[in-house]
Amino acid sequence: MPIKRAVLLIATFTFFCPAPPIATAEEFIPLSEFVAQDGLDGDAIYSRLLENRFNSCDQRLSMHSAGARGSYQAVELRLRYKNYRKVDEKIVSKTIAKYFAPQDVRHLGYLVINKREGPDDQFVYRPSARKVRRVNVRGEAVAGTDFAFEDIVPQEFEDGAHYRLPDETVDGIDSYVVAVVPRLGSDSEYSKLVLYIEKQHHVPIRTRYWDNRRVNIKLLSARPESITRYEDVEDGAPKEVWIANESRMEHLKLDSSTVLRIIELRADPGLRDRDFSQRQLTSSR
Repeated sequence: MPIKRAVLLIATFTFFCPAPPIATAEEFIPLSEFVAQDGLDGDAIYSRLLENRFNSCDQRLSMHSAGARGSYQAVELRLRYKNYRKVDEKIVSKTIAKYFAPQDVRHLGYLVINKREGPDDQFVYRPSARKVRRVNVRGEAVAGTDFAFEDIVPQEFEDGAHYRLPDETVDGIDSYVVAVVPRLGSDSEYSKLVLYIEKQHHVPIRTRYWDNRRVNIKLLSARPESITRYEDVEDGAPKEVWIANESRMEHLKLDSSTVLRIIELRADPGLRDRDFSQRQLTSSR
């Protein structure tokens, strides 16, 4: 009798307290935007984020990751980016990244040619195979870290739709909140990102990532104290951009994290078309 009564109570509790429903597509993807007195929508805020960027830059990045079981990995790579909006009708930008460390992936590299329409051209060069292959490199993990290549390649306006959400305060900083839904055909590993963008310089200080199963799997947090002003001349006029030099990516499912630091950044270094070629991808420089 006690057992039967317990089963009955459990069944009754389950009936009146059902499991929380899975969000529908309409609930997961915003269909309307938050309207604020400033009149800015998601597109406008995201455009300001992209304006806080040099048309071309050359960066050296370091990453240090730590796993739940004490595993550790140190990675260094060089990332170069160039905007092609003003000079090419078909191409938005090009990004090339190559490893310096660890030794087992040294000279491995990625090349992404971001197109205005259709799928991007994406290539990987693996020194062990001595061959360049066309693959989806956006989902490639950066060796032994919690970053995917998609997380470090500069995103473009055309990569997704942008929806403004209610503003929030993050670590005491007044921030815009924008949901980004990657466009079909973008080869993104994510179904949605939510960016928290500080209002003064339009720097993302927090980003949440949902995978294609609608599971929140990653959290990227920039260290506000590391936000630094970079200054250079662009198109004949002075330009300044603000960048967080240190951020931390947490993988919520794996219980691991990686700290990314910008070691060096050169703005508008006069990068040429040949610096974004398959030949450059195979170069040891």
